[in-house]
Order: sequence, then structure tokens, then C-alpha cells
Amino acid sequence: MNHYILITVILLLSINLYGLLYSYLIVEKNLHNSNKIQSKNISLKVLISRIPLISFNVSVLILLNVIGLYFFQYLFIKEFNSYTILVFEVLTVLIIDDFFFYFLHRLMHENKYIYRKIHKIHHRANVPIPIEYIYVHPFEWMSGMIGPFLAMISIGGISFESYVFYLIIRNMHEIHIHSGITTILIHKIFPFYGTNEHHDIHHSKRNGNYASTFIFWDIIFKSRIN
Repeated sequence: MNHYILITVILLLSINLYGLLYSYLIVEKNLHNSNKIQSKNISLKVLISRIPLISFNVSVLILLNVIGLYFFQYLFIKEFNSYTILVFEVLTVLIIDDFFFYFLHRLMHENKYIYRKIHKIHHRANVPIPIEYIYVHPFEWMSGMIGPFLAMISIGGISFESYVFYLIIRNMHEIHIHSGITTILIHKIFPFYGTNEHHDIHHSKRNGNYASTFIFWDIIFKSRIN
């Protein structure tokens, strides 16, 4: 159990340090400047001003993962079986998680009180940068954790290996869809995978495109905008 916790802590720290470094390179060093979706630039001062909330959220995120693995591992972690089952588990959790996220995210926009008190913080970023995926009200991302937990429980748990792959895919995807950098190639390979363009439009217009990982939820529920 202890090595599960250690791996998870190192993984989450590494992912978020990557997101912070990527944000710094975009803001201060104009990384991928010619491939930006929006022409407006974010200043280093703005990035620095958002570090306290980001740091708090990352710290609590890691703490909750540690608590979950230490006390409740038996509820959602099981033995590794095969790579075929790993793919099934990761894909299933991503789909269920994104289904839950779609309706939670849409509610946060359509309920004006929730938007004003909670989700509006995240939408201070009209032109998002990578680490701003976690620049949110703590209640927002904590409520979002219900989705993957329900997904894992509903299929009788997943292996720790699947859990690691889920964390990598979900968090790295969130970092990149908040980068503001075009992602034409990935869209051609996986046509229903949420692209940077899809989410950047959501930030610029502040409605529609509520899905994150899979854009087909926006297609099914008629909330996709271009």
C-alpha cells in the first residue's frame, strides 16, 4: 500500500510541476507563440497571482488521494489482471467520469448562483494557460472527483496500474486543453477526443462545449459550439 501512495504523490507532483513549467514557458518565453488559438497574451504577473489557489488545490488533491488510498483502497483498487482489462478499465472510467463532468460543468454554467459563487473563478481565465486547469474553487474540483470514484465502484474496482494511467491521461489532458495551443493532429487521430480548440472556445465564450475528455457528449446533448 505504501508504494501505491508514494507513486501517486510523485506522479501528481510531477504532472503539476510540468503544468506550471509549461505555463511559464508559454507566458514568459512565448513557447508555441505561432500556434496559439487566441492572440492575447497572459502576463507573468497574472500567473504568479494565481499560484496560491493552484498550490492549495494541488496540495489538497494529493492529500485526498493519499487518504483515499490509505483508508479506502479496498473499495476501488483490485489486482492487475491483463493489459486488455487495463484498457477496458481506463476507457470505462474516462467515459463515465466525463459523462458526470459534462452535467456537473453544465449545471455550474446554467445555475447562475453556482456560476457566480464557484465556477466564475475558473473563468477569470478567458485565455487559459496549462496550470489553470486547477485554478478553480476547491468545491468545484472536489465535486468533480465524485465522477471517477463512482466509475471505479460501478465496475467493481480497477487495478492500481489502471488508476495510474487514468490519472496521467485525465490530468495531462486537462493541462493541454487549457494550454491555448492548437491540437489539429490529435483531433484527426481521435475525432471524439476533446481538443484544445474545443475547450478554448468554451473559455472565450463562457458557454457550450461542456465536455472535457470526449466531445460526443456535447454533440449528443446539443451544446457543441464552434
